[in-house]
Amino acid sequence: MKTRLSKQAAVRPFANDRVDVRAQGKASAARRLRRKSWPLRHAALLSVMAVVVLLAVIRLRVADVPLERDEGEYAYSGQLILQGIPPYQLAYNMKFPGTYYAYSVILAVFGQTPYGIHAGLLLVNAATVVMLFFLARRLLADWMGAAVSAVAFGVLSVDRWIMGTFAHATHFVVLAAIAGFLVLFCAQDSKKPVVFAAAGALLGLSVLMKQNGIFFLGIGIVAAAWTEVWSAPRNFRAASLRAGLVAGGAAVPFTILCGVFFVRGVFGKFWFWTFQYAKEYVSRISLSQAWNLFALGITTVTRANKLLWLVAAAGVVMLWIVRWSRRTRILLTVFLITSIVSVCPGFYFREHYFILLVPAAGLFCGVAVVSIHRLLKQIIPGTAARAVAAGVFAVAVGVYVANEWEYLFSMPPNELSRARYGSNPFVEAPEIARYIQAHTDREERIAVLGSEPEIYFYANRKSATGYIYTYALMEQQKYSPRMQDEMIDQVTAAHPKYVIFVTVPTSWLPQNPKEKILTWSEAYINQCYSMVGAAEILSENQVRWLWDAEIAGYKPQSPYAVYTFKRKSDAPCAVTG
Repeated sequence: MKTRLSKQAAVRPFANDRVDVRAQGKASAARRLRRKSWPLRHAALLSVMAVVVLLAVIRLRVADVPLERDEGEYAYSGQLILQGIPPYQLAYNMKFPGTYYAYSVILAVFGQTPYGIHAGLLLVNAATVVMLFFLARRLLADWMGAAVSAVAFGVLSVDRWIMGTFAHATHFVVLAAIAGFLVLFCAQDSKKPVVFAAAGALLGLSVLMKQNGIFFLGIGIVAAAWTEVWSAPRNFRAASLRAGLVAGGAAVPFTILCGVFFVRGVFGKFWFWTFQYAKEYVSRISLSQAWNLFALGITTVTRANKLLWLVAAAGVVMLWIVRWSRRTRILLTVFLITSIVSVCPGFYFREHYFILLVPAAGLFCGVAVVSIHRLLKQIIPGTAARAVAAGVFAVAVGVYVANEWEYLFSMPPNELSRARYGSNPFVEAPEIARYIQAHTDREERIAVLGSEPEIYFYANRKSATGYIYTYALMEQQKYSPRMQDEMIDQVTAAHPKYVIFVTVPTSWLPQNPKEKILTWSEAYINQCYSMVGAAEILSENQVRWLWDAEIAGYKPQSPYAVYTFKRKSDAPCAVTG
């Protein structure tokens, strides 16, 4: 043995030296690469930070925009949480309650105003932009591509036609999902079980924000196992363990929530609305109707920024025709498919649902720009190729800014609400709530007949009924008759001092004008209440206001109105529908 080792040493006397030289060469090359990428890395970071600041200025300028009804639901529920009242006790809805709790935090920190809510949304959006930047850096392995991805997301998510300036639940789903994926990458690096569980908890929170997040959780579980399954040799045991850790982490927030609701006595309502009724809700739209609704939704959300969406679409194609790693192709394609599917439940395709698709659109904008750079640098110098590729994206952003200049930099908040939501009574709601607040005590309840929960929030008064929306009562589904009877019983039992009746069609979406709740509402108001206020929306720029003595001799001029009624007597008053 000693002789053999001596011979090997004689044959390769400088083998270790050559290994050291190669190692030193690789280290030196890595240092040169880092020095070379230093300006690009910092330029990318500075670009993203500059865009975050600009988006903050845009969002703060219109932060006083009146709440729309979904925001009103979240704000009212968040307000109740701060008062110690759990979700589903005084406000019913089919959504999971994560966004309610997120709103309660925002209200506690920034104040119970539209400005405070939209300031909170600003931070949610900014955090998502930054996290998407780092996620894109991991996926694309390119600083310019990462910056483009983040900027594209920021621009697309502030667009008014996708309802980007309104604090919908989808913003919170995206925040938690992107955070979960970023932590999942860290878990793959560290291989620590607790980090996999943390990634699962974040993805589980995305589901609690709104059920659509379940699709992101699904690919998170698959991605956790993917590395071990595709590695050589395959380790199915480790793959199963990692997938289980992510799934277990995701189950923790949901389990805690169910336990809290059980203790607080609202688990039955929670289960009915978020599972039993939700099943009915997502079964209403047929496949034949789905295409028309999708076409309407996608046409609206791309109304002002078609070029940016086209850049993203080009990225989808270029991912497969330009040189990209197999890993990147698979991960990005699966993420895109998942994002598309997350928009589809129920086939409603409402504009704010497409916010769930925006991170994928941003990433594929990054793919497009990097792909253009890779193609061009074969025929022109690398710096010029990079400038041209970035210029293509800059033109798309510039066209959007030019198209939406008024909205971005000068449109007043109330005008934004009118431009986006037409004759919905969101601009009128604060004034109506101020009247209610001035004429009621803190503990008195009010009833809004219609789907305007923002009035409850503005007035800071509890609802006489849990039906803060009347849409479910108008739907052709098996629970509708029971819901109508329950709402009638709740309002009659409370006999609130004030009732607000909304005649704007979009607050009801009636399919049958002779529905029991509609005929009962008219009879109940006529018999038990007197009109004390009217807000008639005559046009987008003209509202006719009448209060108290001004109501004498009033004759309606518009079907778009919100009426305020005061009860005639404290004595119980009941009518049959």
